Amino acid sequence: MRYSNDGNEVCVGDRVLVEGDVLGTVICDFKKKQCLQGYENWLTDQEMLGGGRLDDGIMVKTEKFGYVHYSDPDEEIVRAS
Repeated sequence: MRYSNDGNEVCVGDRVLVEGDVLGTVICDFKKKQCLQGYENWLTDQEMLGGGRLDDGIMVKTEKFGYVHYSDPDEEIVRAS
């Protein structure tokens, strides 16, 4: 996944602003099978409760909303300075 504002690749560990001004950290990239230390159990092929799998996109841990999954590039995700 790439940032829509500058075209750079989103990487695990990046500090980001989502939904305008909510600070967060990219903790998982499901397509690349990468995550921050401590989140390894999120990289699973098991089906989630209610169906579906986390096998694409990124997971952002935010201070305001908790965990937010983005399956597609989103203009609301920008790298925090």
